[in-house]
Amino acid sequence: MMNKYKVAIWEEISGFIDVEAETKGKAEEIAEDLMYSHGVETLFYPSRESAFTLDEDLTKYNGKHTHRNAEVLTCEEVNND
Repeated sequence: MMNKYKVAIWEEISGFIDVEAETKGKAEEIAEDLMYSHGVETLFYPSRESAFTLDEDLTKYNGKHTHRNAEVLTCEEVNND
């Protein structure tokens, strides 16, 4: 019989996107909205189909992933009852 485990994982990811805006503040606002709407990883690695399946083509932001850290934090067995 296989055991069941609850595993805590953590990830930090960062990089750059290109945003067109009238001001620096507006560019930051657009980036924040995109980040919360789609997730950072999706902005860095959008599917090519996003041009056809989403309301906007995420590839136009030219996401560039520059940094990633990830680790397993804890692992504990879960009761199989």
